[in-house]
Amino acid sequence: MDGNSLPRLLLFGGTGSIGSAINQYFQARGWLVYLVTRQTPTSGSMIHWDPLSEEALNNTPNELAQNGPFDAVCWAQGMNCSDSIFNIDLKLHSKVYQANVIYILSTLHTLLKQDLLKKPARLCVISSIWQEMARQNKLSYCVTKAALQGLVLSAAADLASEGHVINAVLPGVIDTPMTRANLSAEQINGVEGSTLFKRLPKLQEVASCVFDLCRPETTGITGQFIHVDLGYSRVRII
Repeated sequence: MDGNSLPRLLLFGGTGSIGSAINQYFQARGWLVYLVTRQTPTSGSMIHWDPLSEEALNNTPNELAQNGPFDAVCWAQGMNCSDSIFNIDLKLHSKVYQANVIYILSTLHTLLKQDLLKKPARLCVISSIWQEMARQNKLSYCVTKAALQGLVLSAAADLASEGHVINAVLPGVIDTPMTRANLSAEQINGVEGSTLFKRLPKLQEVASCVFDLCRPETTGITGQFIHVDLGYSRVRII
């Protein structure tokens, strides 16, 4: 198949654990994947763009127009921190909101304004089960992820006029080296034991869900929030 006819994914946050899995999953299935990075690009498939910088307000990277329009866009970027109502740092909270919410609003607005999306396009936001639940010492993270519910629903209503669909994938406690480094064995055993699967969800299961939502055949699903957590947030073992 000619490279110009291959489907194209624009991926934000493609160097993180979830983003890397999404990148590999799409490429293995014949997609061209373009990674947005704030760092100096090391390959032709990387696009240098810092949407939250002052410079970005008036300058859109030429590489976006050169490699678009895009069939699908996925936002897997984000920022995490540990805080609570007892010790919240409002400046840090604002940074988390900028990274988790404003970043998506800004980039999606630019892509629409510059006509860089195929019509229709499939859009997917990586959120978290913590947009609908809460855990201790994750105030800013939970608040900003909860805001994504309003973002996706509002965007789904407005983007329908152009045929675009937008959905969110909500990973649970994913089996990654970082998870096992940050949680104790007791905490991991508690999550694994919360369903009869007796394991944590895998990165590939998150990537597979994103892929299904971004396939050209996906035209009737929008404004939805798909949990990839093996039922952790929905079932109880009694």
